[in-house]
Amino acid sequence: MPLDTAKIFPRWMQEFKRFQTLKSQFYLYGNVYDCYYFPVNYHETESINDLRWARFNDIRYLLKLYLKNEGYEIIAYYDVIDGFDIESIDTEISKHNLIEFLGENNANVKSHFGSKQIDKIEKNLSDTLSLFRSLVSNNQKLSVGIINYTSRFSSDPNLLAEEERRHFLKLLKSAQEARILPDKNGMRNILIFICDKLSDIPVWILLENPLTKGIEVLKPNKDERNRFFHVQSERFYQKEMPIDVKKISTVFSDITDGFANQELENLVTISMQEKIHVNHIQQIADLFKYGTKENFWEDLEKSKIDNAEAELNKRVLGQNLAIRKSVEVIRRAKLGLHTIDQKKHKKNKPKGVLFFAGPTGVGKTELAKSLAELIFNDEDAILRFDMSEYNDSNSDVKLIGSPPGYVGYEEGGQLTSQMKAKPFSIVLFDEIEKAHPRVFDKFLQILDDGRLTDGKGETIYFSESLIIFTSNLGLFKEDEHGRRIHNVEFENSYEEMSENIMAEIENFFNAKLNRPEILNRFGDNFVVFDFIRPDVDKSILLMNLNIIKTNLIKQKNCHFEFDDTFVEQFRKHYIADNLINGGRGINNRVETYIKNGITNFMFEQNKTEDLQFRIFVDESNNNMVSFECIGS
Repeated sequence: MPLDTAKIFPRWMQEFKRFQTLKSQFYLYGNVYDCYYFPVNYHETESINDLRWARFNDIRYLLKLYLKNEGYEIIAYYDVIDGFDIESIDTEISKHNLIEFLGENNANVKSHFGSKQIDKIEKNLSDTLSLFRSLVSNNQKLSVGIINYTSRFSSDPNLLAEEERRHFLKLLKSAQEARILPDKNGMRNILIFICDKLSDIPVWILLENPLTKGIEVLKPNKDERNRFFHVQSERFYQKEMPIDVKKISTVFSDITDGFANQELENLVTISMQEKIHVNHIQQIADLFKYGTKENFWEDLEKSKIDNAEAELNKRVLGQNLAIRKSVEVIRRAKLGLHTIDQKKHKKNKPKGVLFFAGPTGVGKTELAKSLAELIFNDEDAILRFDMSEYNDSNSDVKLIGSPPGYVGYEEGGQLTSQMKAKPFSIVLFDEIEKAHPRVFDKFLQILDDGRLTDGKGETIYFSESLIIFTSNLGLFKEDEHGRRIHNVEFENSYEEMSENIMAEIENFFNAKLNRPEILNRFGDNFVVFDFIRPDVDKSILLMNLNIIKTNLIKQKNCHFEFDDTFVEQFRKHYIADNLINGGRGINNRVETYIKNGITNFMFEQNKTEDLQFRIFVDESNNNMVSFECIGS
């Protein structure tokens, strides 16, 4: 009993086999520059275990082998560089007498080509296409023509020059003239065109044409990657350590999602060059993806995570719940449990996702910076994108880069270029509600697959990053008249405020954006920040005052004094009425009344160093923030 080819053929070959007797022209596109693994004896054996897998470094060689086994008697190949070549089971038919053979039963061949030699014909694309047209219209030999680099036939399929248009018209006529050979079990002559993208072919060739079919050559799926590992496992470095092929192959097929065969082979090369045992296949894959053996997540010490809440609370004041939730996500990522809820283990998913919501100026960006310091030892390991700059219809292109031939191609994508340079980073998408709806499709890809393909066709991975979205959604809502009104008030409890904000966030994704699937991807990772409550403002003020005091000593040798009375009076007269603006509002008041006041005082004293002074609120002078020298 012959083997079921559906179990061993790549998906695109299964599709080709299914339609090869039904269509006369095929356009193969997609992953057409890869190498390919194929069982050369599939038609001779009944056992999968007896298959002999061979590597084909060009898709045409794979097609030739398969088509020979299918009974094709003449297989012709052409590309604009190497010209024309044929293989025939009839030894009397060769490249140099093909025209003579075709002319025996077709007078048009003789009249068209006359005494032209094949070496002259193959230098002229128009003549070559005419030759292929004659080939598929013959009724003597089951024939196939393979034409490579079809994307190079025109510079723009939507703006064809007259000569280019005639080339494609010949292809259209060839599809109509291709013969079915009854004595060959009803098989037909076919033409196969290999192109980069289906859009490189004029739409009128394919549109509503029952004789043509586009087939995407996809990168290997999970089963094919698993098979690759079983066939190639012995080529990986595995000195003095046993290997569990079944176990490692499962991991291998998970972490190589989206890899081409050439890239799978690169893992073998890295393993041997770096002498990394195949049991550490994740390390091999990470080295290929990111170009470094360093892994901040693996190096993140448990003690650092244990102390994270306390340390973060020193920098971000009054947001205990937000910090606790963030540390939970970090802890899960460190243990590799960030995909534990997935039916299929997705190694490429980001390490974690957080959605920061709540009032403005309460520490959302500061917490993101603090997390970058915690994980990557650098608060600048943060890629920040203000989504108000991505609110037009082409914003998705700005993120990933323009395709070839379009303005901006050389610069690359603003997101993908930075991510490629700094794969171990926090990616902060600020105020995402301001982004154009198309941008949310890119968010979906990042959250689902942990990768994006940039305009140059390169895969950029987000699997070592922490993704943080921030939003001011929920602070306001529309009333029944469409007017914008406050949705939360400073007097609300945290529970009331959080409930109101989450209701508006759900309304935004479900009703306004009509993208509930995006809301679902965030899951339970929403973190609602609280207002800066009384007493927390005191801590923020003291932190600012102590920073000023320390820096004045370091930079100017100036001694700046303040007491509890000043702190309470400044809070009463300058902060209490501005708490709704959060920590940023407090910092602005410190900037205006304290920092600027110190500057003016120093100028008045005509002395910018070795100065001792105190700050106070002068209740006798409209509670003005004032300064006076102390000491000698």
